Amino acid sequence: MVWELGVSRATVWRWIRRLAADGGRTSALVPRKRGRQPGTAAISGEVEALIKEHLRRYHLRRERASLSRVVTEIRIACGERGWRAPARRTIQRRLDELDERKVMKAREGARAARERFAPVPGKNVADFPLDVVQIDHTPADIILFDSFERKPIGRPWVSLSIDIATRMVTGYHVSLEAPCSLSVALCLTRTVAPKAALLTDLASSAPWPAPGRPRSIHVDNGSDFLSRAFQRACTAGDRSQVPTPRAPAFRRSH
Repeated sequence: MVWELGVSRATVWRWIRRLAADGGRTSALVPRKRGRQPGTAAISGEVEALIKEHLRRYHLRRERASLSRVVTEIRIACGERGWRAPARRTIQRRLDELDERKVMKAREGARAARERFAPVPGKNVADFPLDVVQIDHTPADIILFDSFERKPIGRPWVSLSIDIATRMVTGYHVSLEAPCSLSVALCLTRTVAPKAALLTDLASSAPWPAPGRPRSIHVDNGSDFLSRAFQRACTAGDRSQVPTPRAPAFRRSH
């Protein structure tokens, strides 16, 4: 057999041991790459534990240290114990193998990790226009300046009402004041009112077919939406839909 296969006797015995170890499957005879096989550790268990501890101490925290700092600390600790220090790429691999959710929880908090990785419990769905209108506020990505003194005034707040079914903006309000019940009221007024006069004032020929009373208003739990005036108005018209407190996923649509 040795002469027929053109290999040494040691190779034949090595193949036999592979077949025996793999239950006789011929795939055990597939040529293997030279060097260390995948899954085998090149460092001791003590060094592995040291790497894990230093990653937890220096990297899994809000004021995390750089990878170079972690590598330096690990090498110093190994030198003090007389151990062979791991290579930088070994530490980088251990860092890449960490669970992303645990890393975000340690660095940015449980809430950020939950919002990033927790499953979305549901969607806000509407079948017809004005079935559900969602209202929220955001600071505009612009800084306004005083036209006389050229000093910054601040970022304006934009309140938007968006129809879930059509994804069309049905109303808006812009103010330099922080969002309040007045901002909500003015935004809703723009939502309900016809848009023709506004488009004429803006010298715009673009169509905006979005007037009318929404059947349901979807909001978060901001203080402006929890005001007595807003709650009374929604209760009188049966048009309030408030999500679970501190559950941003309920504000998502489609």
